[in-house]
Amino acid sequence: MTLGLPDHLVEPVLSRALSRASHWFALTCLLGAVVSALALGVSFRSSGLWIAVLAVLAMAGVLVALSLRHTVLLTVVYLVVGGGGTYLYTVAVLGLPGIFPASNIFLIALPKLALIMVGGAGASALTGVLWSTAGFVLAESVTVLGALHTEVAYLPDVFTVSAYLFLVAVLLLAGSTRRPHGAAQSAIHRAVQAEQSMLLRQDLEQRALELNQDTTLNELVALSRAHAGPLSDNLAGSLRAALLTLRGTDWLADADARSVGRPPGADAWLGSEVYAAVERCRDRGLVVDVTGDRSALGRLDAGTDRELGLAVQQCLINVILHAGIVSAEVDIGADDATISVMVMDAGRGFTEAEAGADRLGLRQAVRRRIERLGGSVTVLTRPDAGTSVLLSVPAVGTASAIDPAVIDPAVIEPVEIPAQPPTPAHSAPAGEGQAPR
Repeated sequence: MTLGLPDHLVEPVLSRALSRASHWFALTCLLGAVVSALALGVSFRSSGLWIAVLAVLAMAGVLVALSLRHTVLLTVVYLVVGGGGTYLYTVAVLGLPGIFPASNIFLIALPKLALIMVGGAGASALTGVLWSTAGFVLAESVTVLGALHTEVAYLPDVFTVSAYLFLVAVLLLAGSTRRPHGAAQSAIHRAVQAEQSMLLRQDLEQRALELNQDTTLNELVALSRAHAGPLSDNLAGSLRAALLTLRGTDWLADADARSVGRPPGADAWLGSEVYAAVERCRDRGLVVDVTGDRSALGRLDAGTDRELGLAVQQCLINVILHAGIVSAEVDIGADDATISVMVMDAGRGFTEAEAGADRLGLRQAVRRRIERLGGSVTVLTRPDAGTSVLLSVPAVGTASAIDPAVIDPAVIEPVEIPAQPPTPAHSAPAGEGQAPR
């Protein structure tokens, strides 16, 4: 009996519902008892009936208090007051001379039914059954005493027995249906937790691959292209920053980039990670021209800006490694929903078939990184016709980073463009035998 609710809410909601239903039923029975006693009191002028009315009203008052605050003390008080009130009511009604020959009449059952309904306020099925049983035994006991006191025959009434059995059945049914659903939901929670753990491990592995590409491999490339002799200040500083990154653990949470935005009034271009990536590649000898709407980068949040900057950096590193030229262009554009950065070169280009499985730059440091942001990557390339890589990410307020397990992977396929006359290229330090990116 899930009621369409989570398992941890079913039991308290069902308990409150049974409690309210039981209390309203009990109050209705007590109201009927009061009305019956008043009618008999007016007809027979019996002072005992007026005492019975006061006793039943006291019983109703304690029941109202119990409905407002379910405690063991109030439950016990209700049973004691209810037992006394039922006894006084039974003696007053059966004591009318020559009216009722036995105790199994509906008028006598009214306060007894209210006494049994204390079981509906139990916190669990077993507790409710125990309280209901205590109320049933107490009600029948005081009825026996009242019948003996008035010298009227005691007979069990079908109303009280039926109500007791019905309430016990409802409580047991509600309790028995909670366990299997609880076990099923626990299994679902464990499965969800296992899936989330798997997704977390995959994300950490992806971050580790990207970190390796952003630091170790790129710095090795820079070292291999450095001139003989002492390292330049820029290259030495870049190596120190890479070592600090590898030695630290900030890359696991990216707390510095994801939670700290730009200060108010800061220049969007000079404070962006794309600018930092361009400057790092210029330090490695690449000539980079930046065009387009640079201020559009101010519409990116800190985490997206960082990831986009690293992706642009990898595209520029690919130019250094594979294009065969020493110049590239970065064009920045935007519309209402997205920010786009295109990295273009007029180098040798490549085809998808030539890119081996061990070439992780475009696949890991660009493609997966932009996909995780909910963006897309398009590669336009042809041998001897240059390469253009278009990176598109959602702007702030239009979309947020999406779990890689639930997004549709962006299709990144090289699109062949018509051949064009080769552009005279500057000689690059890289040899002709370099592998495609």
